[in-house]
Amino acid sequence: MTYDGAKKGAKGKTMRRIAILAEGQFTMHGAKTALGVLRFSPDQTVAVIDSTRAGGDVAAALGLPNVGVGVPVVAGIEQALALRPTDLLIGIAPIGGKLPEDWRPILLTALAAKLNVISGLHVFLDDDAELHAAAVASGATIWDVRRPRPEYAQRIGEGAAHRAGSHTVYFAGSDCDVGKMTGALTLNQAALARGWRTAFAATGQTGIMITGEGVPTDRIISDFVNGAVEKLVLDLTEQYDWVFVEGQGTLCHPAYSAVTLGLVHGARPDMQILCHEAGRTHIYRYDAIPLPTLAQLVTMYETAAAWLHPAPVVGIALNTAYLDEDAARAAVAAATAETGLPATDPVRFGPDPLLAALERFVA
Repeated sequence: MTYDGAKKGAKGKTMRRIAILAEGQFTMHGAKTALGVLRFSPDQTVAVIDSTRAGGDVAAALGLPNVGVGVPVVAGIEQALALRPTDLLIGIAPIGGKLPEDWRPILLTALAAKLNVISGLHVFLDDDAELHAAAVASGATIWDVRRPRPEYAQRIGEGAAHRAGSHTVYFAGSDCDVGKMTGALTLNQAALARGWRTAFAATGQTGIMITGEGVPTDRIISDFVNGAVEKLVLDLTEQYDWVFVEGQGTLCHPAYSAVTLGLVHGARPDMQILCHEAGRTHIYRYDAIPLPTLAQLVTMYETAAAWLHPAPVVGIALNTAYLDEDAARAAVAAATAETGLPATDPVRFGPDPLLAALERFVA
């Protein structure tokens, strides 16, 4: 039994009480799905499950003073159930997207307790006979977030223009896991607070979990990535003046570059924000492949976008989470000196320089 995530939580119709499963992997890199949900989901997280870090709260476990304060890290599903969750969310996005086999009993326990299961894995849990049967028996549901909706799954791109007066911003990345979703969501929140009519276009499993809708671009057949993203963005530009499109991967990634290019061309942005983790010098987990410089990345993304629609990079969003305060400020200054563009860590120092850059571009 499946359910449509857009009907729950993210649209404010039914608030979920989420227990996040991140057993043995609740770290900044290991559980970025969990971290994204903790930071941005409108639903309530009641616990994170990781026996290796149990005993404190999320803020202490991750060393992030403003994320997950008071949300306990518990040792197992039994302790989580005592906190009355309605949903169990798988909080990791492992390479290959398979379910760790030792997590199966946890899912079965959760389903037996009538918890809905939310999964962003590449393996669809509702296609698993044992898990499907457990969901049917208890009346629980399984949401495979990466299962594309029919209206996106096989749509050919048309290169259609967006509504006049709307502005689409693509959050390009130097690599995977550098803060593209975080940057887009942070700017979206700040823009909404200023009274802008904005929307966040989710293109990955975590963003879809947060908003309840979007395109799982890495599960769309390659011929249809452009068309799926195009439809998502076209629909949003009809309703909103600003659309912030979550980027995926990077144009120079040895595994995921095809997804990135499809996103850039499908989104047809008017401008771009380049996102980068300060201090990273090589593609994550590909130590033999050095990253281009920020200036080179600006040129790469502008060139690729311009094949269909010009979209200059107007600012740099740095992730300085692994630097101290002085080093973070130095990295921001260095990014501006290298590229000539406004730069900031939108989480640490605020997104105002980037919002100002967007305003200048359309003035």
